[in-house]
Amino acid sequence: MCYSVESSLKTTLLSLTTIIYLLSSGVPHFQWIALLLVGWCGMQFDELLLWATKPRKGCTMWNKIITLTLIPIALMLQPLGALFGSLYVIPWNKSSDFRKKFIIYYSIFIVLAVLASTFVYPYKFCTTVTAKGHLYWNTTKMHEYTAYDYFIYFIWAFLILLPVILFWNKNDLAIILLTITPLFGFLYGLYTDGKPSIWCYYTSYTSIIAIILLALYQLKIFDVLNALPKNAISLFWK
Repeated sequence: MCYSVESSLKTTLLSLTTIIYLLSSGVPHFQWIALLLVGWCGMQFDELLLWATKPRKGCTMWNKIITLTLIPIALMLQPLGALFGSLYVIPWNKSSDFRKKFIIYYSIFIVLAVLASTFVYPYKFCTTVTAKGHLYWNTTKMHEYTAYDYFIYFIWAFLILLPVILFWNKNDLAIILLTITPLFGFLYGLYTDGKPSIWCYYTSYTSIIAIILLALYQLKIFDVLNALPKNAISLFWK
């Protein structure tokens, strides 16, 4: 996956089908997961468009436009999709003061962080293809990776999950299955020269797991939302 228009299209269609299925379920927590996946999977659509610009042949106008607009938006939606999806469960007018302030300040922080990582001291303005055939849309960093880069990746992963950690008011099993199980795809990406692009390995497996969990829930085979006691973090709701 992630190596061509065709592979990106397959990943996008899988994610889109999953999101529609979850949103149409009418189950607030699964609708929350759907918005979480909008942020996580939106990058695959962007990469589909980028491959269509034939980045191996050079930096076209459309390549630059997508790299400087849709890529930052997709990055912002990774944590913000998880954040705004929580409004399906507890709407704004029923939120605590802590939650309202967190939503506002966290959103501002994420937007500024992504804009800074895209536009502060850029060395290129388009997406290129690495030696191993992966898209590289980072504008402020060359292909080499240091210990600092790995640290930033794990900080970003924490920021993506932070809204769920704070506000998920059901048991943790569904979130554990959605985040931990697909890690073998994500960890594979750490051994490539286009690490951010391998995100599609992670999101593809996450989409499949989400479909399975909702199907089990709707068929009353396994109630993944209430299989265990609520987590202690649910105190933040009050």
